[in-house]
Amino acid sequence: MDICFISQEYPSEENTGGIATYTAKTAAALAGLGHRVWVITESQGSHGTAIVDDVTVISIARPPRPHLLTRSAAVARTIAHLPRVPDIIQACEYRAEAWVAALDPRLRRRLITRLATPSRLVYELDGETLGLRTNSIDRLERLQAGRSIGIISPTEALADRVSERWSIPRSRITVIRTGVDFRERYANTAEDLPGSLAGREYILYFGRLEERKGVHVLAQALPEVLRARSDLHIAFVGNDCGYRGYSMREYIRSHNRAFEERIHFFDRCAAPALYPIIKGCLFAVLPSLWENLANTCLEALDLGKPVIATSGCGFGEVISDGCNGLLVPPNNVPELAKAMSRLVADRVLLGCLGRGARLSIASFALDRTTEILLDYYRDIAGGASEKPPLREIVGEPR
Repeated sequence: MDICFISQEYPSEENTGGIATYTAKTAAALAGLGHRVWVITESQGSHGTAIVDDVTVISIARPPRPHLLTRSAAVARTIAHLPRVPDIIQACEYRAEAWVAALDPRLRRRLITRLATPSRLVYELDGETLGLRTNSIDRLERLQAGRSIGIISPTEALADRVSERWSIPRSRITVIRTGVDFRERYANTAEDLPGSLAGREYILYFGRLEERKGVHVLAQALPEVLRARSDLHIAFVGNDCGYRGYSMREYIRSHNRAFEERIHFFDRCAAPALYPIIKGCLFAVLPSLWENLANTCLEALDLGKPVIATSGCGFGEVISDGCNGLLVPPNNVPELAKAMSRLVADRVLLGCLGRGARLSIASFALDRTTEILLDYYRDIAGGASEKPPLREIVGEPR
């Protein structure tokens, strides 16, 4: 098949986020099975075409003043200049990169929208002010999804939430799990563990340091855990995205002044540098206020590390409480502190959860999820037809 991914985020020094990670590993897996794969992405610097893991990566120049219309129109033009029209075009709904393509009858018969997390929900979870711009982005994302021939979601939780918010029939959204090959891909290229963590026991948080990821909740829960164990450390890996106009790192420090020497911050890093940090931790803690499904969770499980995560969201479809991790209510400082203290103190439980992590991740193996995705692609490519007008399948946002 000829498959084109549209992904503004793609692994580089600038982008190591969830959409970038998903696109890179999925595109490489499909190319490895003999399919022709393009990725249309964006670059601040040089633009052009390169071959990465047998995938043709086309970088388009980022405009001086990024705009959704400019970006999406450039994507549509790039698709039009491919050697052939792809059988499948896949784009996330986030930032509506394919909404111009969704207006083209020839392209929308091939367009699949993969749900990440709608921008409006991201803004709400980050406590940002919602306004005209937010509503405009939300409408374009909804338009792209509604006009797509297919919609996929990595979790039931996200599918349900988008269906309700955008009045899209739930039957139109197919759940296809995100795959993981972190251990297999990076074990032989892993870098050394940072010296500040060598020989120490530590808890790990990795991901963006921002409100929707619950990092402020973790900051408040830490003193109880660190006070009980004078030799316990914690590592934060990820860029500081701020908290209510202030530095998230400083917020963490402000709640843990007595333990500052045991708190270690690292900027986001490429997988070979991240690998030893995950491998060396006792367990990972991911206290998101709400989460679709974080790649970080899959990567930790893939290395046999238990995960403490939050209930009521996509984590519950990956973490089985007491089997491969622990689930706590979101935004609940006492319960988060209790769960961390429990794993630090009970090494038998920690070992059992680690073994459970290794067993549970088998169903998320990348080769397995890629085959499921391909079956979906074949159904779409074999039965693609015009969809009804947008007004018939997408109502007003709730």
